[in-house]
Amino acid sequence: MMRKIVVFALVLACSEPASTPSTANGSSSARAAPASSETHAMPSSTTPSSSAAPVAPTDPLADKGRRFVDLLREKKHADAARWFDTTMAGALPVEKLAGVWTGLETGAGAFQAVESARVEPVGAYRTAIVTCKFANARLDAKIAFDKDEKVAGLFFSPAPEPYADPPYVDRSKFDEREVTVGAGEWALPGTLTLPKGAGPHRAVVLVHGSGPNDRDETVGANRPFKDLAGGLASKGVAVLRYEKRTKLHGAAMAKLPDLTVEQETIEDARAAAGVDAKRIVIAGHSLGGQLAPRIASGQDGIAAIAILAGSTRPVADMMIEQVKYIASLDGRQAPEESAELKALERAAARVREIQSGAPAKDGEMVLGAGPPYWVDMAKYDALAVARDLPRPILVAQGGRDYQVTTRDFEAWKRALTGRKDVTFALYPELNHLFGAGEGKSGPEEYQRRAPVDARLVDDLAKWVGDLP
Repeated sequence: MMRKIVVFALVLACSEPASTPSTANGSSSARAAPASSETHAMPSSTTPSSSAAPVAPTDPLADKGRRFVDLLREKKHADAARWFDTTMAGALPVEKLAGVWTGLETGAGAFQAVESARVEPVGAYRTAIVTCKFANARLDAKIAFDKDEKVAGLFFSPAPEPYADPPYVDRSKFDEREVTVGAGEWALPGTLTLPKGAGPHRAVVLVHGSGPNDRDETVGANRPFKDLAGGLASKGVAVLRYEKRTKLHGAAMAKLPDLTVEQETIEDARAAAGVDAKRIVIAGHSLGGQLAPRIASGQDGIAAIAILAGSTRPVADMMIEQVKYIASLDGRQAPEESAELKALERAAARVREIQSGAPAKDGEMVLGAGPPYWVDMAKYDALAVARDLPRPILVAQGGRDYQVTTRDFEAWKRALTGRKDVTFALYPELNHLFGAGEGKSGPEEYQRRAPVDARLVDDLAKWVGDLP
């Protein structure tokens, strides 16, 4: 299958609004992605939340979703386009919609059947998720309907396989229960994975990477936070994971004029850490790892932090690096890849202007975020904050990670050298999600199940258990 069909995305005026940028973990929250079958983003904001209660299978909207897919497979694109709201109609006219379906079948093979359909709430919309079988892939067509049942968004992504516990998970050794993180309008559902037996237990709070992640940090066929929760709890460590605020409250978040990582990540991580003072470890992945020192700074109740593939460099620079890397995988740069790169470079230049004090335009959004987000990130030096943080630190990194690379790992090592309470762990065979593989890692790899490697689980559990 062609490398460039990893994910086919059309997020048009629906799903979680563009409240945060796409960064190292590859999730996208763009309000309007281009109508192209060569999108390099991984499954993004329309991935259904694991906390969302599915509407009954007989919901009429599920049948409506099936009918919409029927129109596409029957090449009745003009009829399908009549279902669009005004924004969709302008962004995806009939000829582009036809090209979308043609491109989809070019990469995924001929359409064969609809396997199932269900409805889930996603932000302010109700989304029909229609699982389709093609000759070479199973894809979820996610069709967002507004209150008038007009199609307000469309997104295709690989259909996840049923989750199976990695071998290191022993469910006889722990229980799970639903909890709530925070309160009021931003309250978030979460899952506490609690070892059986007498406590108290050390506890880890898992903090997501960028984008509107669910509590399992689902990426393609992988659920790294679910793997970690089961693996650590099997070894006596409690784990709390929760839906990210931009996942559950995306529509409301988009209305915040001064949105920064404080609202996106930090406030909720600190609220989660307040469950059991002085016994909590913050374990942040990707952006969560970058922010872990800031989350713990000034918080007496946080005992230590684990930085899992934590980035150290400006977001925009890393995005450009990732696009160049992905384009290099097949040894050539297609025209659309060159165009994407140039657009990204222009956006990155604008981010740097804003961070240098250039006035913002009314309603300006750059790389999915407003100026306050970028100004705030420019003021945060993760390496300096970590250097001054009087807490034990674990820094773990996958050697095959192309999103947060060993360059970042070496930066952490330089910044924290000489500290006896800092542990470094590099796993040469692991990718950004800490799954094992061979050769160069790429976006396609995330569509294959590769559980969090047992070595990381073992090392993290031992490190937590050995904390003073």
